[in-house]
Amino acid sequence: MPFQITVHSQDRILEVVYPPQVTTADLTEYLADVKKAITDLAGEWSALVDQSQLRVMPSDVVTAMASLNAYAQLHGMKRSARVVSDAPSGLQAWRMTKRAMLSIPTRTFETRADALQWLRNPDAD
Repeated sequence: MPFQITVHSQDRILEVVYPPQVTTADLTEYLADVKKAITDLAGEWSALVDQSQLRVMPSDVVTAMASLNAYAQLHGMKRSARVVSDAPSGLQAWRMTKRAMLSIPTRTFETRADALQWLRNPDAD
């Protein structure tokens, strides 16, 4: 199963659901598709990344995602929420965020609902 990309236009949230395993073909297609979605948003937006199905992110995927996150921040990403299933996955998400040198607010959540609430209510921090 490849990456699933959904744009919530009303909330200006770009949602991505990672597959349980990432193939090179999936990654190549995802990078092209998500960059197009970012360009189409044209302005500020937030990211919701559901990594709860992905147990281990291979190093080449971490590198690609760090680069993608840096690109996203330069193209309007103002907040980023990640959904993970356990502490090791959360640590992996944190490392990728650090590697991307993001300066925007980022948080890790255990549920999609909590992540969406945080993205939709930035003043509630």
